Amino acid sequence: MTTHKISKADQFYATQWLHVMLDRDDWLSDQLDRVLDARNEFRKICLASKPDKINAFCATWLSPEQQEELHRSVNAARKRHVIDEELDEDHSGAILTHRAKFILERLALQEECTISDVIETHLLDLVDCEIPYRE
Repeated sequence: MTTHKISKADQFYATQWLHVMLDRDDWLSDQLDRVLDARNEFRKICLASKPDKINAFCATWLSPEQQEELHRSVNAARKRHVIDEELDEDHSGAILTHRAKFILERLALQEECTISDVIETHLLDLVDCEIPYRE
């Protein structure tokens, strides 16, 4: 079985998938102590800025079958993202670090608006060029 490495571009998809799967008590192992240890280890590395820590986590904790399942999930997520971008003319996909996304989501929650509104409200005055009209 081929070992697939998580790239920087796929790190977001892999991290999201691992979050969901590790919340299932019986997915990783039938030994609860092992599951709890893996969850704790994952929490330490899930916001890592480099995918090498996630790859090391996967090599340590996931079986080859689970790694293949992760790879299929990441590929499917990547394909969905491309299709969504092609279908949506009014929105632009932006790749953010987990930290930047967290900050924008918190501001949007505090201000009761969307992330786009947060960016436009707080950064519009810093841009020194013509801004396309907003409908």
